[in-house]
Amino acid sequence: MRLSAACQHIQHIAAQGLPSRVAVPAMVDALQHVMPSATNCFVALDSESQLDWFYERHPIPEAADAFFSQTQELHARGEPSMISLLASRKEYGGWWDFKRQENWDRSVMKNELFRPYNIGNNMDFVLRDHGRPKGMLTINREPGSRPFTRVEVEAVLTLRSHFLHALHRPDTTPGSAEAAAEDVSVAIFGADGTLVSATGDANNLLYYLKPDTPGTIELICDRAPPAVMDVLNRLSRIRQGLPAQAPSLDAATPWGTIRIIAHDLPGSDGIIVTLQRLVPLTVRRLQTVATLDLAPSERRVALLMCGREDSQAIAAQSGLSVTSYREYAKRIYARLNVEGRRGVKALLDS
Repeated sequence: MRLSAACQHIQHIAAQGLPSRVAVPAMVDALQHVMPSATNCFVALDSESQLDWFYERHPIPEAADAFFSQTQELHARGEPSMISLLASRKEYGGWWDFKRQENWDRSVMKNELFRPYNIGNNMDFVLRDHGRPKGMLTINREPGSRPFTRVEVEAVLTLRSHFLHALHRPDTTPGSAEAAAEDVSVAIFGADGTLVSATGDANNLLYYLKPDTPGTIELICDRAPPAVMDVLNRLSRIRQGLPAQAPSLDAATPWGTIRIIAHDLPGSDGIIVTLQRLVPLTVRRLQTVATLDLAPSERRVALLMCGREDSQAIAAQSGLSVTSYREYAKRIYARLNVEGRRGVKALLDS
């Protein structure tokens, strides 16, 4: 995807009015097309500038948990920390100052965060609203990777206002009836709710299911969160021949709905739990349209075609005359090889 199209795609996500913990992760993932990296991370702050929530598509829980849980202690010792990074007045690149400190090689940041994440080249962008830090975005590349270009940095700088816009959305949960599923992750629990093992993606989803604890980010989960425990108890009752609901549950969270299903593990007392995050259909459509051979303005029109508005309403929302909209529609149908708006909607919903 071209840089300009990738930036337009991220702006489209921010403009949909989605809950912040749904929109921002989708935007962070889409940054791969703007600034290719090993991992992109986002930390959101609350109204008191305290840690509120964290997103990274494939986190290493032990590494991130060690860093976030020790933030205050690190700052008190004068070590590189999230607090000192957020206090930097630089527009970007605050991490570079840490590498010049005498204690850098012995720091928790280097040994608990950089090394486990295989970070060797990184860029950070603090998001401020009227001077107050509201979040931080980090783009991380492997050791020996190519330096960030000025064009890449400027592209991310132009997107900061869109991330702030998305952050201001309330954390309401979309209904699962309007959702499309992401990939399935797997965890194994004991019958008492003890976590035996989990894939990296499953660890992430378990973090989403844990009740919020203001001011802390705890990524390590050693016990089943309440919603998972509910499903485990249902399967336990079924094993005992007792009446119970099906061992599955769609749990509403600020991150969207998470589908939890418990399965018997043959020859063991353990229980396999599959976890699947559901995302709003709007996000799935945005992900699909970004891969199509359309100009950014055509993508916006194609997305509007999926709604119930008539031609005049779509033209008005697109800033087009009705005649221009019809010309756009013809080009979109031809490029996508579909018939009419129904064909566009079927393609984006597939």
